[in-house]
Amino acid sequence: MMYDLVAGVSVSCLGKNLVIDPMLEEESCQDGSLMLTCLPSRYEVTQLTVTGEWSTANLNEAMQLSLDACSKLAEIMRSCLKEAASGPQD
Repeated sequence: MMYDLVAGVSVSCLGKNLVIDPMLEEESCQDGSLMLTCLPSRYEVTQLTVTGEWSTANLNEAMQLSLDACSKLAEIMRSCLKEAASGPQD
């Protein structure tokens, strides 16, 4: 039985700014990075990796942004799976 889809995002801390799924150029000058994977419908974190320098406020905000982004990503993933499953069968 499948409980949920696993969704994951990364966030870079660039000074006081947070960037979701940063590009290589942004990663090269980041102060810190956070990678979070979760089961969105269960609101359950399955992996969390944090590196670099983070203020408590930025870390809390980055985690919330990651959870929100994972929820949105999971909706898109579910939609794509439903569309693929309901498409013409060869």
